[in-house]
Amino acid sequence: MSAATPLGPLEVVRRGPGGAASVFDVAPGDPVLAGHYPGFAVLPGVYLIEAVDRTVRDWAGPLEGADGTGPGPGTGPGSRPGAGAGTAAAPPRPRRVELAAMDRCRFRRPVHPGDRVFTDVTVRRDGDVLLCRAAVGTNRGRVADITLRYRYEEYEETDSP
Repeated sequence: MSAATPLGPLEVVRRGPGGAASVFDVAPGDPVLAGHYPGFAVLPGVYLIEAVDRTVRDWAGPLEGADGTGPGPGTGPGSRPGAGAGTAAAPPRPRRVELAAMDRCRFRRPVHPGDRVFTDVTVRRDGDVLLCRAAVGTNRGRVADITLRYRYEEYEETDSP
């Protein structure tokens, strides 16, 4: 996604080896709500897909330990327990993810202005493929089930990203 994303701020609240969770607020004054649908404002479903995508990309991060045991460079929210504690950390390797397919998308109920939206993404890696299943909800319950598939690649510093 570009830096000029229409979704706005998204906060990753949990990040671990098996996935991540994020949250964002639907601003009541967002101009997209005025035209979708007039008289019954709802957030377009593509915003939920974007929230899942951004959560996956944050989970993947730009770096991973060379041993492949978890996201992040060994510090911060995605760090591995004990990383750097008396052992030399494996040098980080750059990695990239590319959205390959949306395997499933089921919208269950509308998201309204003022709602707080939560995404809970489970990530399973199979070789160079990431399968990401997301449950998306608000305080009124589950609003969507989304499954995205990504190509996953680690590359050497000399390769161009």
